[in-house]
Amino acid sequence: MKKLFILLIVVVIVFLISGCELAGNVVSEQRLLESAKVLEVIDGDTLKVEIGGTEEIIRLLHINTPEKGEKCYEEARQRLSGLVKNKTIWLERDMQGTDKYDRKLYYIFFNYNTNSENYDDFVNLILVEEGLASLLIVEPNMKYKPIFEKAIKEAEGCLFEKSPFYGCFSIKEFHYDAQGNDCDNANDEYVIIENNCETINLDDWTIKDSARHVYRFSDFILEKNSFFILYSGSGQNTETDLYWNRSGSCPVVWNNNQDSLFLRDSDENLVLYYSY
Repeated sequence: MKKLFILLIVVVIVFLISGCELAGNVVSEQRLLESAKVLEVIDGDTLKVEIGGTEEIIRLLHINTPEKGEKCYEEARQRLSGLVKNKTIWLERDMQGTDKYDRKLYYIFFNYNTNSENYDDFVNLILVEEGLASLLIVEPNMKYKPIFEKAIKEAEGCLFEKSPFYGCFSIKEFHYDAQGNDCDNANDEYVIIENNCETINLDDWTIKDSARHVYRFSDFILEKNSFFILYSGSGQNTETDLYWNRSGSCPVVWNNNQDSLFLRDSDENLVLYYSY
């Protein structure tokens, strides 16, 4: 009888602990949102809003949209404007609250949606799904990383309009983390890209990362079944070796943990997309 009584006590304790954990999980799955009034759509990933009577510039987390003058800039800005302009939106923070420009960092929703598994109102994600934004996921803000990585693989639309040469190129090697101090060893950061189709003149083609680094080809012909190496540092171009030749004390391009590569033709259509 005593053993049965002890067993019942153990069962009750386990049940209570499980119930507490379940309740805790329910709470953790709810987004903590604060409201803001949109005052201005600055571009495809930046807004001026009013939060609690204070005007703030906010930057949408996990995404990067084109700058003015770049392909799809106006499309991204107009789409964001259509979703949120002059409306009350709902903001969610992650681990880091501001960027290096003192802009507040948020995920934004156009409805009060506290279910963290429901993405119907998720503005940041919509822009990726519709091909208007690339990924820019920076630690420690990682909350929705898997969802965005899945979305970018399935994205179609403006930034992902395919070139006639789409499928012709592949990455043989991507050495995005230089040995030692990246800034002092920029030419140990490189990408090797192979042409699997006919001979192609890459004049005015570009390679771009998730940020603002752009390399533009000039009168460069790549033979069939050959490759080129693009180094992030400085040097003299050859028939196979190309150099970014960026100025500054730290000329590296690629992030060590996560970035994206876009190869585009002279019409700015996508030839190759690679994300790591």
